[in-house]
Amino acid sequence: MSRDGRVARDVMLGLMKTCQKLGLSFYHYLGDRLAIGNVGQPVPPLSAIILARA
Repeated sequence: MSRDGRVARDVMLGLMKTCQKLGLSFYHYLGDRLAIGNVGQPVPPLSAIILARA
């Protein structure tokens, strides 16, 4: 595995763990960011959700 591949894996795992802690579906979050599905229900940025819960 390349260094870029490890970095990409680590980023995705970090996003998955953050979504899990916030009670969000990682797949819905990722789909919203990639503009795939869920057109009617946008997911707010993770930073906004974290600040709202702090």
